Amino acid sequence: MNASQRMNYVPGIAASLCVAVSLFGGSPVSAQTANAECGTDLPLSGTIDFNGQTVSNQVGARWGQGVLKLNDGQQLPFSAIGVKPLESGVRVGEIEGEVYGLTDPLSFVGQYTGVAGGIVPVQSDGDIVLANSSCVVIVARHKSTGVTLSAPVGQKVRIQYR
Repeated sequence: MNASQRMNYVPGIAASLCVAVSLFGGSPVSAQTANAECGTDLPLSGTIDFNGQTVSNQVGARWGQGVLKLNDGQQLPFSAIGVKPLESGVRVGEIEGEVYGLTDPLSFVGQYTGVAGGIVPVQSDGDIVLANSSCVVIVARHKSTGVTLSAPVGQKVRIQYR
């Protein structure tokens, strides 16, 4: 077997490892554990509703639009774009969740990081936890249609108001 033939096996091996890690590794996360530097028991600030898509071939591109609904009744439309390495597939989905630790609506804007992974079959539900440098934490659930294979590695999402 020459070097070119051996390289053809690498994507399959990587995918198998991603499946194994996502099925057997990982631990539950919450607003209290998403960003240890922010402390615990962050106050509930509001909710989000979001619709988005993911298209990926080893690196996932994500984008969509949503609404942040604050506890005081304000509704602020936002958009998000992001990337996630070690992901392949296509899916569309809806995300609903809670926002914690928001002391100022401007703190919602910025870059979020989090870890998620696994296999998303044709239709599925799952959890997402993201935190930004202002100690704003999003704990959400997604309902997706499509198929993706994703390693449990960090993802980055940038949120801005529309």
